[in-house]
Amino acid sequence: MNKNKKDFVLRWFEKANNDLKNIKNNLAAKDVPVDTVCFHAQQAIEKYLKGALIYKNKEVSKTHDLVKLLSEVKKFIPELGKLEEELERITEYAVETRYPDTFLEPSLEEAKHSYSLAIKIKKIVISKLKIVP
Repeated sequence: MNKNKKDFVLRWFEKANNDLKNIKNNLAAKDVPVDTVCFHAQQAIEKYLKGALIYKNKEVSKTHDLVKLLSEVKKFIPELGKLEEELERITEYAVETRYPDTFLEPSLEEAKHSYSLAIKIKKIVISKLKIVP
């Protein structure tokens, strides 16, 4: 892999890691902003999936749809395919949790699960691509 492409992929992963740091900090708060945690979990997962696509020289569409991104990534990281149903729910957090006129109000348990899933996806993507952020 050429250095420029690797650096670009690592920048995607760095942004995703920043989302994970944000989640960790928010989960430590006395009054956890669960909508923010869920939003950043969705964002982190999106960035890991897009980074994986870039790594494999695949087209990256401008979408927040994790299932759509997963449909391409699972072609070369098949074990991610088993997470499709969970990613369907988390996709909703990209927009639905950001505005007060939507009716999606995730629970603290959902927020923690989203964080765990983001970490799981990070570990799988990084281990399969053999790239260190």
